[in-house]
Amino acid sequence: MIPIYQTIIDSIISKIKSDDYREGEKLPSESQLVGEFKTSRITVTRALKELELTGVIYREKGRGSFVAQKSVKSNNVISLIIPHKADFFSGGQQYIRSVYKYCQKKGFLCSVHYSQQSSKKERAILEDVISHQVAGIILYPIDNKNIDIISRILIKKCPIVLLDRKLNEVDLPVVESDNYQGALDAVNHLLENGHRRIAFVGVKDAHSVTERYKGYCRALIDMKIPVSQDIIFTHYKNNRSEDIQETLDIEGADTILDELLSIKPAVSAVFCVNDLIAFQLMKAAQKRDVKIPVDLSFVGFDNISFPAESDITLTSVEQEFDQIGKACVKLLWDQIESGTDESPSVIIPTTLKIGQTVALVEV
Repeated sequence: MIPIYQTIIDSIISKIKSDDYREGEKLPSESQLVGEFKTSRITVTRALKELELTGVIYREKGRGSFVAQKSVKSNNVISLIIPHKADFFSGGQQYIRSVYKYCQKKGFLCSVHYSQQSSKKERAILEDVISHQVAGIILYPIDNKNIDIISRILIKKCPIVLLDRKLNEVDLPVVESDNYQGALDAVNHLLENGHRRIAFVGVKDAHSVTERYKGYCRALIDMKIPVSQDIIFTHYKNNRSEDIQETLDIEGADTILDELLSIKPAVSAVFCVNDLIAFQLMKAAQKRDVKIPVDLSFVGFDNISFPAESDITLTSVEQEFDQIGKACVKLLWDQIESGTDESPSVIIPTTLKIGQTVALVEV
């Protein structure tokens, strides 16, 4: 079933293509769209923000929303390609806001593309983007399956910056959080609160997650605690996709939680490589009347708020999404100006934010 906000997006785009809405023309107000689509103002606002992010419309405070010019030159466009889903709230939305903002400051339009954790979709997007000869690309890669196209991008001298994930085959500038130190801080926090059996949950499908795993292992080893394979969960799939997922579905969370609760000696805490995994496991735990954090403590990574998901604040490693987006645009701008791809990679520090999901236990 298509979400209502996507129906609104499709309808507006269709009317723009058919010239029912012309360049510079003001769109119906939010109140009018609420009445037309019989939905909430929140849904309408989300649709308009998505259209704004992709450059279809522009919005002026106090005046409304207007159809953007169609005659934007492709060499003035920076394409952001991320592995998330358009209707899935995650760190990807934070990256979009930041990259879009700093593109505007540099005089570029930002086109946003969602590969939806599918290497096939990513390939199609890359093919389309390079055919339009854009000014540059910010790519959050899924894996190295499309290295042939990325090689062609380099051969064509199209500036490209990688977001969050390195590719071993090419020496491209990468902007990422200090994933190793962030994980080290998170697990040390659990250790300082007396936890000794700390599980790790997250697919090691990218450099960033591998660094978080290394930080997890380092913290345990520094406390002279052996790394135990029986409490490390790094393999799970969503059956609806051919690719390994970065987060859990409900069924997967239930399965992992059952395993966690059955392990002896008992696990007292879980380090999750992102907040989405943490919230899925916490939901599964609450269904089983597992008390958080007394029975099981959790630490996540990203520090994204999900007010509808839980009434308890997750302890999490905060990524500086705004600074990451800013650094991506700056590196791309430097490449465009210099005509080379020899920009240095950038690592952005993280901060551990203490919530309510870690209990103090007796050692």
